[in-house]
Amino acid sequence: METRKLAVIMFTDMVGYSKKVGENETGALQLLTEHNAILRPQIEAHNGNVIKTIGDAFMADFDSAANAVNCAVEIQRLLAHRNVSAAGEPIEVRVGIHVGDVIYREDDVFGDGVNIASRIEPLAGSAQIFVSRDVASMTLGKVDSPVKYVDTYELKNISRPVQVYEVLWDPCRVDEATSILNTMPKAKKAGGKRPLVLVGGAAVLVLLLVLFGLRGESPTASGKPRLAVIAFSDQTGDAALAKVQMDKIVTDAVIQRFYEFPHTQLVSPLRLSKIQKDLDINTKDLAEDPEFRETLARQTDSRLMITGAVRKLGKTFRLSADFEDLETGRLIGKASLEAFSAEEILNTLVDTLCNRFQAKMVAEFGIQKRAVQSDLNVGELTTLSLDAYSHFIKGQELYKRGRLREGANELVKATQLDTNFALAYSMAACAFSFVKTPEADAMMNLNSEKARQYQDRFVDGISKESLIFKGNDAWYKFYDFETESDSSKFYADKCLSSYRLITDLYPDDRDGYYYYGLYLHYLGEDHQGAIVQFEKAIELSPEWFPTYRDMAYATRKVEGDDAAVKILQEYILAFPDGPGRNYALQEIVKIRNGAS
Repeated sequence: METRKLAVIMFTDMVGYSKKVGENETGALQLLTEHNAILRPQIEAHNGNVIKTIGDAFMADFDSAANAVNCAVEIQRLLAHRNVSAAGEPIEVRVGIHVGDVIYREDDVFGDGVNIASRIEPLAGSAQIFVSRDVASMTLGKVDSPVKYVDTYELKNISRPVQVYEVLWDPCRVDEATSILNTMPKAKKAGGKRPLVLVGGAAVLVLLLVLFGLRGESPTASGKPRLAVIAFSDQTGDAALAKVQMDKIVTDAVIQRFYEFPHTQLVSPLRLSKIQKDLDINTKDLAEDPEFRETLARQTDSRLMITGAVRKLGKTFRLSADFEDLETGRLIGKASLEAFSAEEILNTLVDTLCNRFQAKMVAEFGIQKRAVQSDLNVGELTTLSLDAYSHFIKGQELYKRGRLREGANELVKATQLDTNFALAYSMAACAFSFVKTPEADAMMNLNSEKARQYQDRFVDGISKESLIFKGNDAWYKFYDFETESDSSKFYADKCLSSYRLITDLYPDDRDGYYYYGLYLHYLGEDHQGAIVQFEKAIELSPEWFPTYRDMAYATRKVEGDDAAVKILQEYILAFPDGPGRNYALQEIVKIRNGAS
C-alpha cells in the first residue's frame, strides 16, 4: 500500500557517537540508551511518529511544523540540562527538519521531503537545530524560538537551492535572530532614470507575509533556463489596435506558444506583473528603455528574455523582437516580420517568430528534442479573432485581480465571437466556479461542457491552462465514478498529477499551488497539506480572494470556525477595498451560521 501526503520530517544524529563506540563500546551503548530515553518520549509527546532508528539516528514525521520544531527545542533543552547536571560524557545531538511531499510505503517514507531533511541535518553542529525556509516560514509566530539565517545550499540530488535557518533555542542567542521575511527585491536605479522603489503592493505583500508566515523562495525547474516574455509594445499609433489591446494580445500569444515548449521554464506573467507593480515600472518605461526591461527580467532570476514591438510603416505592419541571454549578454535571436493586415500578425507572424526563436534555442543549448515546432499554432491554442482575443485579455485581467464574475462575462463574450475558442471556455468555467452561486454553477457546467468538446487540444499540452483543464476534467470524472473505487481512484490520481505538474513546471505561478490545495482539501482530505499550498498561492498573488476562502475552509477542518473566520477577517483588513471583500463577509456569515 502506497500513500502520498505532505509531512514534516525530522532527522536527528548523536554527534561523535562512532568515536565513542571505538573508545568505549559499553559506555557508548549506555549513552545511547539514555539518548533514546530522552528523544523517543519527546517525539511522541509532540504528536510525532518514529519511523525508524539507525544506530544513534532517529527519523520521525510530524503533522505540524510547529510540533516538530518545539520537539527539537525541548530535546536540546533537556540534553543541555542533562549535560550540565550529569557527570561523564555529554550527549550532543544535531537536528534537521523539512516539510515536503513524501511517499509512505509499508514502514518507510521516501521522496524529496525526506531527502532534503536528511541533507540538512549533517549541516548542523553540536546542539544545533537546522530547518528549511519552508519550516521557518510555517512556524513564524507559532514557536517561541527565533531563527537565524545560515546559508543557501545546493544539496545533493535536489534540483533547487535550499535556504537553511538555525532555530535559536538557547535564550542567550536570541540577539542573533534574523528576519526570514526580508525577501523582496532590492531597489535599483536604471541609469539616470528615477529609482525603482517598492511601493503600494509591496507594503501589502509584506503585511500578508507577516500574517501568514509565507516562504519567499523561487524554485527553478532542473536543467531548464528561465524565460521572461516581457510585454510587447504597440507602437503603431493605430486607435483600433489600441482599443483591442494589440500589445497584450501579441504578448499573450507568444506566452501561449512558449508554454507548450518543454525546454524552458516560463516565468509566470502574473509574477512579472506583480514585480513590475512593486518596482513602480510603468508600460511606457518598458517600451522606451531597455534597462527597465532587463531589470524586470533579472528580478525574476531569468536567464532568457524576449522583448518586442508592433509597428506600422505606411500600410505595412511589422512585428520585431529580440531573444537575449542575460547570463552571457548575447543576443540569441532577432526577428523583424512584416504583414499587410493586423489579423495576419496573429495568424502568421507570431507562430513564425516563436518557431524561429525556439529553433535558435535548440541550436544554442544543444537540446535533443522531438520537434522544434509546437503541434498547435496560435489559432488552435487561442483564437485568430482580434476582437475575441481582446475580450479574452480583459477577462483574464479581471479574473486575476479577483473580479470573478466580470472576468467570466468577458470570457463568455470571447466565446460568442469565436465559438471554437476552447481556452476561453475553460477559463470561463474556472472563473464561474469560484463565484459560488447557483447561477454561476450553471454557467460553469455549460462552459465546462463546451471546453470538453475540444479536449483533444489539451491531451498532450503542458501549458498551465492545459494542465488545469486535464485536472478539472479528471475531477468531474472522479465524481461520475465515485461509486466505482478503481475508476474513482484512477481519476483522482490523474487530477492530482495534473495539478502537481503545474507546480513543477511553473513554480512561481499561483494557480498550480491553488489547484493542488483544492485537490488536497476536497478530494485528498489532507487539510493541513492544503493550507500549505494555499499559503504558497497567497504569497504569489496576495490580492486574489478565492485562495483565502478555500484556505479558511481547510483551516476550519483543522482548527475550527474561529480560525477560519480570522483568515477572512485578515483578508478584509489587508484589502478593505478589494473585489473579494463582499465575498469574504458572506463567507464569514456562512461559517458563523454553521454552513458547510
